[in-house]
Amino acid sequence: MPLQLAPGLHRVDFDPLVHGFAFPNAFVDTLVTLPGGATISTAGRCGGMAALALDHFHAGLPAPRWGSALWAPSRVPPDGHWLSEAIRDRQLDSFRVGSALKFLTWSLQGDGPTWVLPGITRRTEQDELPRLAALLRAGVPVVLGLVVARDLRSVAQNHQVVAYGYEYDIVAGRTTILLHDPNSPGREVTLVGHDDRPGWVASNGRVWRGFFVHDYVRHEPPALTRDPAHPDRPIRLGDHVVLVHAWTGRVLHGGEDRYRHPGTSGQHRVTADDAVDGTHWQLQPRHDRRERTDTTEPVTSGDVLRLRLHGTDRHLHSHRGIPSPTSHQQEVTTFADRDRNDDWRVVVDGDGPWLAGSRIRLEHVRSGANLQTHPAPGDDEQEVTASALPDDDGWWTVLEVG
Repeated sequence: MPLQLAPGLHRVDFDPLVHGFAFPNAFVDTLVTLPGGATISTAGRCGGMAALALDHFHAGLPAPRWGSALWAPSRVPPDGHWLSEAIRDRQLDSFRVGSALKFLTWSLQGDGPTWVLPGITRRTEQDELPRLAALLRAGVPVVLGLVVARDLRSVAQNHQVVAYGYEYDIVAGRTTILLHDPNSPGREVTLVGHDDRPGWVASNGRVWRGFFVHDYVRHEPPALTRDPAHPDRPIRLGDHVVLVHAWTGRVLHGGEDRYRHPGTSGQHRVTADDAVDGTHWQLQPRHDRRERTDTTEPVTSGDVLRLRLHGTDRHLHSHRGIPSPTSHQQEVTTFADRDRNDDWRVVVDGDGPWLAGSRIRLEHVRSGANLQTHPAPGDDEQEVTASALPDDDGWWTVLEVG
């Protein structure tokens, strides 16, 4: 019973604002298609988001601070984005452990005891709650499986969260568990149970029948940076930024090799890949104001600037009439001979100031084409081009800023 718990507050160093994700669990995955066409779908990828958050905690790494507006209207990274795929992989991992069977067996049991089974209420209080408390007192955050379903048709309504603290009030007979719930990003959720009645009430609106400690196997998380930019940080001239393609998560990269395809300018290649080295761009005044020294102004939607590749004298550059090698769209390069083809207009989604968490387009001023990239099968490096089509391939955001 809960009276076995040590009274008082016990919590570990897990922080939902640091190790959790800033977007909600709005994924939809169909697990099984039943005869007749009905489907069983997960209500998101809660298990993947919970496990990956713990991966970041154990690795001492912050999770990316990308918010839901970056992928509007879907609110989550699309399939093909490295973060979406990492969450999917960890979701599948969460079904491959022994405790995952409890999502099925507990959904078929009643709350109270029978002559065969102890019931969900007793199993939670006598078995799972003491185990959870012992792990938390030892400094170990835990994936919890929350159960609400009462039959197999509604098993997908069950849920996975991260527990990182608990408080037991021996006088009130009340246990409060601190949760990171992927359905409620960026805030602490509590799960409250009482000694004298069944059920666990979550502060974000649901009553759960019970919970169990879900098996977790640590993985090394994919991570492009140890220093993600704060989403509310204004971007200014003079900043050095790492830019990431919103729809694939690839980093805008300026290389040392040159284009050599037919019709090329022969200038240095620009690609999108998974490496941060060689990807810092200093934001500089537009070409006709390049002699200015006051480079600390905040950037606002509609402003024109240049992007100089760090450690070189080359700027992000494009030009009409020169095709890219794969899609034959407008070639994008880095180039040292300064001219107006170095000028790019920042277009912030929703207008206003450019913040690190904003999604933006970079519009080439002389041609009106937008900087973009898209995945190509089997390519480790994505081609970066400029295109007149203002589709989702043209959204970018900031990964790092300094």
